Amino acid sequence: MKKNRHSRTAIIVAVVRALHTGFERPIVFDDPHAGELAGPLWRIVAKSRICYWIGTKIIYKGMDPIRRQIIARARYAEDKLEAAATSGIRQYVIIGAGFDSFALRRKDLAEKLSVFELDHPASQQVKKTRLERLRLTLPGNHEFVAVDFEKQDVCEALTRSSYNPGLPAFFSWLGTVHYLTPQAVLKTLNAIEACADQGSELVLDYAGVKGLAAVGDEKMVKKLKRFTDRRGEPILSMFEPEQFRQMISQAGFNLIENLSPEEQSSRYFSLPDGTNLPMPGSYFAHLRLNG
Repeated sequence: MKKNRHSRTAIIVAVVRALHTGFERPIVFDDPHAGELAGPLWRIVAKSRICYWIGTKIIYKGMDPIRRQIIARARYAEDKLEAAATSGIRQYVIIGAGFDSFALRRKDLAEKLSVFELDHPASQQVKKTRLERLRLTLPGNHEFVAVDFEKQDVCEALTRSSYNPGLPAFFSWLGTVHYLTPQAVLKTLNAIEACADQGSELVLDYAGVKGLAAVGDEKMVKKLKRFTDRRGEPILSMFEPEQFRQMISQAGFNLIENLSPEEQSSRYFSLPDGTNLPMPGSYFAHLRLNG
């Protein structure tokens, strides 16, 4: 992300969620606030079936697998969060929150959790302004935690909040790993480990070299890279399965689940006739801090 500018990719993610909620069935991830948080123009676009058709069938033709990945990863993270909350975890840290609307959507979960949104100050200011204009009120147990990820780490940022490092927490880190170098990914994992209690959990998505090869759609991958490059947020890391396992183990985490593109498709995008819609080559990883 360019200095002092909110993330344009975060806006695209919000629009994808809004269009899915408005026009795609079955709804895998319901986000009624996504369009309005993306901005006034996008709020109109997200309600227009014509705009949906033009955007998905003409302008971004061939990007359906990427849009499905965005929806599936959000659903996956909240499924795991709900299970963690049931088991007693009471802190939720959203790393690179963007225009996430969890605290507005999931009041059933939000009232049980202390929610900490970590993101760049520029992105958070835009979001706060939109919340005020829309007259949307966040619960009292929600906190914005500003962090410049190029200069600070997760642990350092959380010290400026009411986050309690002596209690287990659930961390979601979505749509970000792709845009960091492997060294920066490991650095962030180490930072999370440094301020997370034993039993804390983390969900993230990452690009897997094997998964991309399995999908076999090089044209789609090239299109995605061009898309992110033009927005100043190029893809910088892809991991071999064993390389990823070694990295998280080095940071002190156990791998609970490593959901492949094929498994994501089967779980979230199965058609009535039994076939599955293709997903891009990214994995969803569910980790737990070693006890």
